[in-house]
Amino acid sequence: MSAQAIYLGALRRAYLSDHSVLFYGVLAVGCGIASFLHLGAWEALLYGAIGWAVYLPEEYFSHVWVFHGKIPRNRFLYRLLYRLHLGHHDKPRRLDLLFTPTWYTLPALLLNVVLFYAVTRDAWHTAALCTGLMLGYLMFEWWHLIVHSPYEPGPVMRYIRRQHMGHHHWNEMRWFTITPPAVLFDVVCRTGGRVHDAPRSKNPPTAGLEANDERLLHARRHYSGASDWNEDESAIWQLERRQAAQ
Repeated sequence: MSAQAIYLGALRRAYLSDHSVLFYGVLAVGCGIASFLHLGAWEALLYGAIGWAVYLPEEYFSHVWVFHGKIPRNRFLYRLLYRLHLGHHDKPRRLDLLFTPTWYTLPALLLNVVLFYAVTRDAWHTAALCTGLMLGYLMFEWWHLIVHSPYEPGPVMRYIRRQHMGHHHWNEMRWFTITPPAVLFDVVCRTGGRVHDAPRSKNPPTAGLEANDERLLHARRHYSGASDWNEDESAIWQLERRQAAQ
């Protein structure tokens, strides 16, 4: 078996082991079936596509306004933001810090449900919209995992990977998107472009915090035991090292 096939199998197992992925996968299937049964295939597909289209700006603006919003001075609030996103910058090879926590995504989904129902006034159209929205999220989590892995994807995701590595290692306030069509928002909002043409920020892995900042050190200590291998990497990265040693 090739190294790429081994990587892909390991990534699939890691993806399907995440509780949020499983939860939203089951929920999306349930909502999708219900909308197909009550609306018919074409109408359900149309509203599902609209729901996915709604997800795209949410991916961008949640990353800009929430994940990279003002860093809290309070140590507890910073610790929540660290788990939500900044810990992924600090420890990008930790899967427990890569997937978005359910305590953030579930309230966001419920807010979308309220807004969708306020517009459609119909439970089945709302279900179809939510199906597309959740599928957008699930695709994001898969592609995000791919770009952080040694697996070699196709040309589109290779481009996304280059941009995303710029977000992690060059300037954390640029290149906010992972889903390919959402890259349009980086273009329109002028947060895209060639990586080395952008100014380099002070410390992208810590979002500008000094290495000895007590908020950062406290968050690291709090989550240090959550990894399934060591403080910097999840066990899936042992595979890369074994392949490199061969």
